[in-house]
Formats: sequence, structure tokens, C-alpha cells
Amino acid sequence: MFNIGIDEDEAREMLQQAIDERVEELASERYWLTYKELADYLNLSKPTIEDLLIKNGMKYFRVGVTYRFKKSDVDEFMNHITSQMDIVNNDLKNLKFKER
Repeated sequence: MFNIGIDEDEAREMLQQAIDERVEELASERYWLTYKELADYLNLSKPTIEDLLIKNGMKYFRVGVTYRFKKSDVDEFMNHITSQMDIVNNDLKNLKFKER
């Protein structure tokens, strides 16, 4: 066994700090993304998102005149399309989308 030399109060404080940081991280995660947030998240332009993703079935929701994207839907969609890529077929702009 190792004797690290941390007393019980110090260990509790370190554990509480780690828990607080993780809770803050989870609370700050966005459930819904705006177009701009989605573009930043995917590092793609709005036209690319429209032409390649939305036209090929990525879910979105309208709120008045604005669009919202559920982050979990975006992640699922991107996982689906990137799973179809290989060493030869790896260009998103040339990818032939398969039905889901």
C-alpha cells in the first residue's frame, strides 16, 4: 500500500471539488443548439450544414423563424454518417448517404 500523506478532510475536500467541477461541466452542456452553435460545434458553415446534413435527414426544430438542433440528434446523425466512411470514401461532400 501507498502512504500518500493526505488527511481525511483534505481528501474529502478534493473529492467534493472534483464532484463540483463535473456537475458544473454537465450543467453547462447545451441540450439545444442554435444554427451558429451547431456550426461552431461541427466546424462547418451554415450552407454546408444545409446542403449536406439537413437535406440528408438531420433532425431540426423550428421555433418561430429560428431553427434549433437537439445535440443528441446531431451526435447520432454524425455518428451514423461517419460510420459509413472509410479510407476511400472519406469526404463528407462526396459521401453517398445510406438510408437509416
